[in-house]
Amino acid sequence: MTKSSLAAFPYVPERFDPLESVWRPHAGQARFLQADARFKVLACGRRWGKTDACAAQVVLTMLERPSSRQLIVAPTLDQARLLFDRVLELLDGLGLGSDSLVRRTPYPHLRLGEHRLMARSGHLGRALRGNEATDIVIDEAAFLPEAIITEIAMPMLATTAGSLILISTPNGHNHFWRFHSMGDRGEHGVWSAHAPTSESPYIAPGFLEVQRELISDRAFRVEYLAEFLDSVGRVFATHAIDRCLVATLPDPIEPPFSIGVDWGRYRDYTAIAVLSGNRRSCQLVELARMSDVPWRDQIARVVAIVSRYKGASLTCDGTGAGDVATGLLREALPQNRLESLVFTSPSKASLVDGLAWLFEQGALRMRPDPELMRELQHFECRPGSSGSPRFEAAPGFHDDLVVALALAARGLPTPYSARIALSGVRRFPTDD
Repeated sequence: MTKSSLAAFPYVPERFDPLESVWRPHAGQARFLQADARFKVLACGRRWGKTDACAAQVVLTMLERPSSRQLIVAPTLDQARLLFDRVLELLDGLGLGSDSLVRRTPYPHLRLGEHRLMARSGHLGRALRGNEATDIVIDEAAFLPEAIITEIAMPMLATTAGSLILISTPNGHNHFWRFHSMGDRGEHGVWSAHAPTSESPYIAPGFLEVQRELISDRAFRVEYLAEFLDSVGRVFATHAIDRCLVATLPDPIEPPFSIGVDWGRYRDYTAIAVLSGNRRSCQLVELARMSDVPWRDQIARVVAIVSRYKGASLTCDGTGAGDVATGLLREALPQNRLESLVFTSPSKASLVDGLAWLFEQGALRMRPDPELMRELQHFECRPGSSGSPRFEAAPGFHDDLVVALALAARGLPTPYSARIALSGVRRFPTDD
């Protein structure tokens, strides 16, 4: 960043002067860095600039104190390395890189005079026990087990009276939300704040408006407005579903066709949903389900449905035994494009968000199937044992039709629109 490019930013305290030649915070980052608290909790939107802000915090600590033992923790080692490498870039820009000793294996470690910096994966909690730290930064804290914070990180600060930074996009009302709420209430010396993506001056014009249209309202409010939304409750709003209901569908039904298959056996149903159209406008043209049927009979039933829709693409549940059934179906339908999706917490959340977006935009038309309506009514997002949200039917209900419909929605083509071809000039070499 050149000196001239700094002129557009508001004045910040002299504390940032040592970094001015290589980096200067935007207003939201300055607020975060200026906060005088041992425990800081920041809920921020994507692309806000948390990597730069945390790297600056690490470097300022090295510049302001004679010694430190700092630790970076993230859900994966690769993510921890991103912040570690940004620290190295700032040190190189300040001419301190040649004075530091860097080790990359088995984990990133930096030594600069009396300062130490480690980057570790939160999945190796037991390996972190027994260490001592003066300052800890936990990146994406909402996606790490609470025990990493309370049983591993915080005891490392017991003898140093050190600082702890928890920074993340929100993830429902989990432990990260509870820590953030302490700051809201002024408890235990915790400072907390919300940092929506819009605070960053680096976001291309129109980017947020496009994202608001492309993803569900819930996803936008979490990912870009940094809001904590209760993970317990209905996913699909009644008014959005009602807006999509029609008495009859257009005739004739035209391609392209996208089919979703959610495999089930014994207690669960196998469900098939067929959509016609694209993500801007589509119709649910067929919905079916079956139970207690051998795999080969299920395959035959699905093949019979697919044969009615020329050139249909398929998206199938490939989790567990579904992988076997999907393999058999692929052999039976070599002429059709078929995708297998393994359900994980992130992939299930993305899948559900895609369907929620169709409802919220009124892009889906469907006849009021009573069983589907019941499943939509009782489909919930609840906290899981690991802290990640679980998208599933309320106890006592099924969600097979909902999942099949979401799989079909995933396979819908996206029509071309010049509105999504936005670009912006990136004025700085690094921004989170």
